[in-house]
Amino acid sequence: MKYKKLNNTTMQTLKHVKVLLAIVAMAGFGVFASCSKERVEPEQSQKNSYESSTDYFNANKPAEQDFEITQDGPGPIVGNMGTKVWAAKEKLMFANGDSVHYPYTVKLVELYTPKDMIYYQMPSTSGLTLLTTAGEVRVRAFKDNQELVLRPTMTWTVEIPNAAPIANMLIYYGAESGTTVNWVDTPAGGFTATAYGYSGDIAQLGWVSCGKATSAPAAATYTIGSTTDNLDNVAKFLYFPNLKCLKQVTSQTASNLPVGESVKVILIGISSGTPYVYNSNITVAQDSTLDVSLTASSDAALTSLLDGLGGL
Repeated sequence: MKYKKLNNTTMQTLKHVKVLLAIVAMAGFGVFASCSKERVEPEQSQKNSYESSTDYFNANKPAEQDFEITQDGPGPIVGNMGTKVWAAKEKLMFANGDSVHYPYTVKLVELYTPKDMIYYQMPSTSGLTLLTTAGEVRVRAFKDNQELVLRPTMTWTVEIPNAAPIANMLIYYGAESGTTVNWVDTPAGGFTATAYGYSGDIAQLGWVSCGKATSAPAAATYTIGSTTDNLDNVAKFLYFPNLKCLKQVTSQTASNLPVGESVKVILIGISSGTPYVYNSNITVAQDSTLDVSLTASSDAALTSLLDGLGGL
């Protein structure tokens, strides 16, 4: 066997060549790996985004009605939807206790359909408690642009129309915090079922609900998500037709849902004035996740959808 011993200079040269080849190989592998990663991990597509729905809802919600009271009379004043209010002047005062003189103004808002409650963003819940409701009204009084209050121990009588009233409906007052209204969890007295609907004596002006807590069965939690839409500004509602209850979801999670109940899931997003809607009818099961996708709608189609929810 023939061989040739390499001298030290040749050996050092070969070592340098091997090192350079290794560096080149590693660099090439890094480039290849980077290119491969770009091919298998494309950028995530942008989700559809929506603007605040407040302006759209305000344009479609029921208008507040004004009644100028100029003299004594047997009453009542009657709203467009049939609400009756016996607005007695002697029971009113300014916030500082001063008496009120004629004329003064009574303002009334009536919410007797799920559609109107949705546009007003006035769900029938008290904390996590679902309330069966026969209607929500706001009764206020003003004198020279100053809001008036009822005198201590005094009440105004309010009648709410309903063709099939049920027993044990209670008076819930709305506690306003900014643009949000929460129904106080301790009802104050009750409504009496009458031939007209419900009659009750309210001890404070503002938001009043005729309702009662539902006897909901075991509760479930639903997570609402989407692979196509950013839901941050999307209004989310759950309507339980058998319970006559509307729940608004302000996050991605809806909790305390009654298992076995039918529910209509309605999401509304607004983009450049156009409504985008998700609508689904489901039965509440155990904890679950809803993957929703909104589609373009129209004012007329959304109105028809919400009208289809019926009355209270």
